[in-house]
Amino acid sequence: MSFDEIVRTTHCPFAKPSRMGTPVSVTGTDIEAGLREHRDTIEEFFASARERELDGMLLTFEDPGLGATLPALTRLTRRFFEALCELYPSVYIQDDPEPDETWYAMIGGERFFVVSFAPCYPEHSPRFNFGSPHTYFLLQPASTFERNAELIERRRVRIQRAFKATGRPYDAELANLENDMFKSVMPIDPIDRPVRWWEDAATVTALTTVAATAPKVELRKAG
Repeated sequence: MSFDEIVRTTHCPFAKPSRMGTPVSVTGTDIEAGLREHRDTIEEFFASARERELDGMLLTFEDPGLGATLPALTRLTRRFFEALCELYPSVYIQDDPEPDETWYAMIGGERFFVVSFAPCYPEHSPRFNFGSPHTYFLLQPASTFERNAELIERRRVRIQRAFKATGRPYDAELANLENDMFKSVMPIDPIDRPVRWWEDAATVTALTTVAATAPKVELRKAG
């Protein structure tokens, strides 16, 4: 199973006609070394994304353990951003962020965010990867949403309803947060509490393990 299956079956109307950059794969568990190896490819993508009207870049982590559970995916996400911090000066991890605060990653002058698909997500999740052992990070530049802002706004409710109708609902309030870094890891159950991947490893494991019994987090939007 490949990422093409995800694109083929998604209810997002922007996925199928999207223009993608050169894909990158990390084969082992040393993701830091893998990202260093592909540093220039990643930077070139973001530096040219606006001019070339590119919509995304696919990063595949081939080791099945990296996304086998939600805590594993959460740790992978933290390691990913920590590695980017070492490679690119405009990427940083904020201390104790809030959902309505400004926090974003930038490479090559382009803001971007991450959409992840992993083996840990069940079939009823929008991030289900159809049985693939791999974990996929879709890196999406902000410029693609700027180009399609009007169309996205018109179709926002329709897209949410389509996912819900097919048994793969997501929380609209979480999806519409201004702080995109809060959405790098989609929660599983319940679906309305952000996964705080930026916490230290022990805290991340505890939070993702007991999420179902934790009190609901109030999500505040900017403005």
